[in-house]
Amino acid sequence: MISSSQAILLSWTFPPIITALNLFAALLYLRGWLTLRSLLPEKFAPWRPVSFFAGIATLQIALASPIDAFDAFFLTDHMIQHLLLMMVVPPLILLGNPGVPVMRGLPRSVRRVVGWLLRHPPISWLADIVSRPGLCWLLFTVAMLGWHLPRPYDLALRSPVWHEVEHATFFLTSIFFWWPVIQPWPSHARWPRWSLIPYLLLADFANSALCAFLVFSGRIFYPFYLQLPRIYGLSVENDQVIAGAVMWVVGSLAFLIPAVAIAANLLSPAPPMKALRRGHRSPSTTMRHVVLPILICALPLGALAYGYSASDSVDIDGKVPLIHAIAGHLVVTTFAAPQPLSTGPNELAVLVQDAQSGQPTAGVSVEISATCDSEFRCMTLGSPQPAANRLLEAAMLNFSKPGSWDIKTLVRSGNQEFVLHSRVEVKLMVSQR
Repeated sequence: MISSSQAILLSWTFPPIITALNLFAALLYLRGWLTLRSLLPEKFAPWRPVSFFAGIATLQIALASPIDAFDAFFLTDHMIQHLLLMMVVPPLILLGNPGVPVMRGLPRSVRRVVGWLLRHPPISWLADIVSRPGLCWLLFTVAMLGWHLPRPYDLALRSPVWHEVEHATFFLTSIFFWWPVIQPWPSHARWPRWSLIPYLLLADFANSALCAFLVFSGRIFYPFYLQLPRIYGLSVENDQVIAGAVMWVVGSLAFLIPAVAIAANLLSPAPPMKALRRGHRSPSTTMRHVVLPILICALPLGALAYGYSASDSVDIDGKVPLIHAIAGHLVVTTFAAPQPLSTGPNELAVLVQDAQSGQPTAGVSVEISATCDSEFRCMTLGSPQPAANRLLEAAMLNFSKPGSWDIKTLVRSGNQEFVLHSRVEVKLMVSQR
């Protein structure tokens, strides 16, 4: 038996594709940096890989930690995730000057092919377009404001696919936005350095307008949260105010700190020019030419194999409350996909809370079953499944035929038993027609 605080800390997931890509990028960067640190020590000081690896680690935390597991329950939690994806991860990655080390980390034959592709006219033309600061600012601002409008935001929470699209949009447009600010070597500035001060201040203005609306509007901006049970007694209204305040303060700091740094740098006397010191090529090492290539292949493939062979954890992304009722001293909420459900396996999740405090209740057991209404009665028992959010109990129900089904949720707490019923409609899965 674990407490609710322990359950929160244990609510980690293992997204195989994200984990494999993060490992692949980190190992490629390390292999390239081990070569470049001796050739160009001024451009690849030891703090560069530290920044890059911190960005990769923060990306993994944003998408695999309890921050991701609880984003459907708390707007504040979801906004913290967005802040990490837009204002923490991209600057850290770009400060590592990632382009050249990642390219040098590739095998020589692959590097030639990638280099040829990057020099191909359509790709070089596209890179020239998306690297213009004005367009970078516009893409970032449209993504930030657009996905935080009620309908797109609601779509992302109801659809796991669109949720991933939202995250990818935030990350990619933020890479574009921070590129002219960081200007990673060997790229060249398209605008004079002073122009990045209004560039950052205008982005802060857009962020502040969104946050001010969340804090001071006095109405619920995202009705999705009204249908979900509130955990730990935090109301939807207070959650929205806290989310807006967190995004306002942290977002403003993310924009204002580099703006002040750029202004201070422009006002400071220019340091004397130093000749670029080139180091000597380090001899081949076992680490660079044997160990790292093996790890570059083995670790991402191992992450993919583990992720797809392990049992999928059940998340409530795309699910809605099917049952929400008081049972004695408890409040029980069962989540399922929107009706009608489909024949075949269906994921369900159950949250049990104390009716007085709203705190998740530990030490309860949950069983889910379903009975169909037909001439020949049929029954299916839910098989327990791991839940991404460890406060939830999850199960898989396999509906054998279409029609009306009665879902039974049995909750045992001490010597007490509570039974809740809900009727659902099940349709024939498209592939079975």
